[in-house]
Amino acid sequence: MKKYIFTVLVILCIIPLNSIGSVDYYQISIPDQPGPYLVGYYRISYNVPPFGKYSATIRYPAKFNGWRTPPQSSNKTYPGIIVGNGFAGSDWNIKWIPNHLTSHGFITICFTPPDKYLGNTTQWSYGFIGGFDKLSDENNRYLSPIYGLINIEKIGVIGLSMGGAGCIEATGNKPLVIDAAVALAPAKSDFSESAAMNISVPIQIQVGSDDSMIQPKRVIPYYNIHISNDTIKEYLEINGGNHIGYIDYFYARFAEWMGLDESHGIQFSEQHRISSKYFTSWFYYYLKDQDEYYTYIFGVEAINDYDSRILSEFKFHIP
Repeated sequence: MKKYIFTVLVILCIIPLNSIGSVDYYQISIPDQPGPYLVGYYRISYNVPPFGKYSATIRYPAKFNGWRTPPQSSNKTYPGIIVGNGFAGSDWNIKWIPNHLTSHGFITICFTPPDKYLGNTTQWSYGFIGGFDKLSDENNRYLSPIYGLINIEKIGVIGLSMGGAGCIEATGNKPLVIDAAVALAPAKSDFSESAAMNISVPIQIQVGSDDSMIQPKRVIPYYNIHISNDTIKEYLEINGGNHIGYIDYFYARFAEWMGLDESHGIQFSEQHRISSKYFTSWFYYYLKDQDEYYTYIFGVEAINDYDSRILSEFKFHIP
């Protein structure tokens, strides 16, 4: 009897040890909460003429959190997502977005442009395309932590403000590279508006209802006018959200203290939660082909958010 009990205890101890670091790719995770993956990261840079050197951080699903930790491979590949911040922003003050996406099983590269004070959305657009090229290079480099881990056929982009406009511009100009896009409070430029007319992949546009830096009335023309009705598109306004609410908490509070935006009607943490619910589900649905996330972007979950005024505006078009 004692031998039997000892054997059972050994088995019970071995099972969880064997399961550490093992994550089911098709596990259904709540999109507005951290995902099941730990996050490894490392710094890189890449050059894109004529603008110059982009610095960036690559994050990937890992067995442990930290710098260049072993990847969570298990013969899986992960979609890639390029992330860009806005005017005067850097990759290190919008970390919450790539960290969140990587925890859900996406490999991300988040970049800072050569001149973050340049009023040219094309610099950000080139950052997205150069970011894709860098991910491809790292995917093929034998000593890279992400060697062979990226599904290059499934690539997304997400950007804020100038990065949002650059995201739109890149998506319209490189339809064979990008498979899904999310623009957060995108700025306006002739280049991005022109490129928007060429977008042919699913695109989601978000903005805060209280954004005084890029007001919703400046964002909605992307949806209503510039992006074709032949394209899957979605527009949502986060009720009480503002512009700085899309960056990391510390920097958002500092920007608020400096009076750079209207007061927010909801907490920054709540804006992050709502925003991540929609952009994470968008990428799950279009980059991982997981139909379970339809409800969060088009179905009952989204409709309930609109009916309960979590979203002050919500509409989508599926041709």
